[in-house]
Amino acid sequence: MRALRKTKNCLNCQTPLAEVHNFCPMCGQQNDDKNVSFKELSRDLFENFFSFDSRLAHTFFPFFFKPGELTKKYNEGKRFTYANPIRLYIIVSFFYFFVLNIVMGDLTRELGQALDSPEVDSVQNVFQKEMEFNIDSIKNAPPVMVTFDEDSLESSEDVSWPLEEWQWKMFNQYMDDSSVSEEALFDSLKLENRHALTRLTVKQIIRIYKRDKELLVSQIVKNLSVMMFVLIPVFAMLLKLMYIRRKTLYINHLIHTIHLHTFAFFVYGIIMALMHWLVHSDNAQEWMITGSLFTVFIYTFFSFKRVYGQNWKKTILKFWITSWLYFYILVFAIIAELLISLLIF
Repeated sequence: MRALRKTKNCLNCQTPLAEVHNFCPMCGQQNDDKNVSFKELSRDLFENFFSFDSRLAHTFFPFFFKPGELTKKYNEGKRFTYANPIRLYIIVSFFYFFVLNIVMGDLTRELGQALDSPEVDSVQNVFQKEMEFNIDSIKNAPPVMVTFDEDSLESSEDVSWPLEEWQWKMFNQYMDDSSVSEEALFDSLKLENRHALTRLTVKQIIRIYKRDKELLVSQIVKNLSVMMFVLIPVFAMLLKLMYIRRKTLYINHLIHTIHLHTFAFFVYGIIMALMHWLVHSDNAQEWMITGSLFTVFIYTFFSFKRVYGQNWKKTILKFWITSWLYFYILVFAIIAELLISLLIF
């Protein structure tokens, strides 16, 4: 910590100060002129934000090699010795979603280049001709094959395909044409008499097709980080319900949840970075993915055992129930996040 540069008078209330005064006896302001060198300013920022000090050194071993020990010590009140859980989560999650954003962006570019290849264009042309042939076949079919219930046809008019045949042809013709704006393409489809949900769906599809796909991926990843932050208290509530008879405070479950998610983000972030930049063998990548999932699984289980101290049978049962509940919640949240990201893009 930087030594104080003391002054003879308080900079806030001008009260005379002695050399022994670290704080003003009148207003309580620290006796420091606050004039620091750029080196000191950079060092303070580095230490305060990233906690690269003795606390991080004390945090390293129990966090990685003794599942649940860091949570147990922190909940026992030994908080000054270890890094703050929220700060640790912010640093690691920033690393994880930074890597995820780069990886997803590169995959999006590679996919776009693959779809623009001549081979894909020829397949699309064959599919388009086949679709037109099938449509003409239906039109020319005998009446007995195309009879419909008029009532059901009228009631389902707005909930069938969003676009009619000619509208799909126009959409496919101009969706990749940069000279045609989103508004012009949407207006040309003549959807004034269609259901509001249909118009909203088509407008959003046009927007997604027309705009930069990398921006969409970036927004999905950004919203994914928000989603995971929201799910942390949800997982903590599951732990509270699983161990409701132990009278453990919710905040203690929350600290445990933060440590578990931080470890998972660190492992997945490292594996994802290695797979993207160093390891390109499919077989090796499969082993790395399996190993990372198994590592997080085992770490979480032993963390449950150490933090809550119950016997193996109860720990296995509660870990199994909590894992499946959180899995279903996570799947639902990811689907909802993707839909919301597509709607607000």
